[in-house]
Amino acid sequence: MDNQKFQKKLQQHQRKREEYIQRKIERDKEKRNSTLSSAIMRVKEEARQDTWATSHANCFRFSPPPAESETHIRAKFEEFLKWRKFGAKVFTELIWKNGSRSDLVVCLNNGEVEIIEIAETESEKSLQAKEDKYPFPMRIVRCKDAV
Repeated sequence: MDNQKFQKKLQQHQRKREEYIQRKIERDKEKRNSTLSSAIMRVKEEARQDTWATSHANCFRFSPPPAESETHIRAKFEEFLKWRKFGAKVFTELIWKNGSRSDLVVCLNNGEVEIIEIAETESEKSLQAKEDKYPFPMRIVRCKDAV
């Protein structure tokens, strides 16, 4: 085999090796991003840092009446329990960088994050405004649906 053919084969081999390494890096990155710890880290990045504490995970927080109605608190607690039984990490009343505060933030084992807003008397306009402020997808649970 002459030198030119050898160099061409070597370049092909190097290119295939680089492509293989790049695919492996992408697969590893996808695996890393689909874990519970990556979900929590993404939430941490969006949370207001002066109020952030991972020790708040799985702690149920609420404001006593009249700030929140008893119906709202019970519906929020039912949703909280449902997700805890499912094995998710749940933050309640988490304050985001923009000052908004969501009822529940659910971090799943597959790396997904979902915000759950418990609605009792809120208007659709108010809920839409909240959804626009939140950094993750939001699901609305009506009080009657949670109990």
